[in-house]
This record gives sequence, structure tokens and C-alpha cells, in this order.
Amino acid sequence: MMVNYNKLMKILKEKKITTYTIRQRALIPQGTLAKLKMCSGESMNDIEKKLQKYKDEHDGKDFMCDVSTKTIEDLCQLLQCQPQDLIEWKVDLKPELSYENRFNNEE
Repeated sequence: MMVNYNKLMKILKEKKITTYTIRQRALIPQGTLAKLKMCSGESMNDIEKKLQKYKDEHDGKDFMCDVSTKTIEDLCQLLQCQPQDLIEWKVDLKPELSYENRFNNEE
């Protein structure tokens, strides 16, 4: 699964909400802000490269881009928008995880 918060970063820039403002006014927790920035890029490929670089520099540890739905809702209220205005979400589908492949043999 890949999440790209580039749309969010563009909205923040348009509204002139800087990372300094975010920290000073405690709009987004610092750890969440780091996730949003790490998981933002011009393309999913850009994000994949950043995540791989992080993994390489941290002994194989994956960077988690998970942000709660409550955080997304809070951002939507703050920016007066909908989740699709903030996020590009791509799920790499794995056929072996489909319902049919997992439970067909039980019938």
C-alpha cells in the first residue's frame, strides 16, 4: 500500500501554513508531521525511494506512513476539505489475499 500526502502539502503551501506555524500552533503532532512529509512526493516512485533510503539507513527498519482516520478528519476540518483532497492512495493488490483465493476451498 502506498499513500501520498502531496496534495496535503500543496494545500498547506497554498494557505501559507508552514511547518513552523504547524509546530508553534500545535496543529499536527510532530511525529505525524514527519510521517506526512516522508510520505509525500511528486510520484509514488519518489516516496518509494525515500522509504527505501530510510530503510537502508536504519538497519532494514521500515518507515510507517500510517496516520489515523481521526488525524485525517482533523486535517479536513482544519483545511475545510475532504480526504480525497489530501491523499492519493494506491493499494498493490495481491490475488492470493482475495476472498476467493482464501476461502474457496472451504465450501
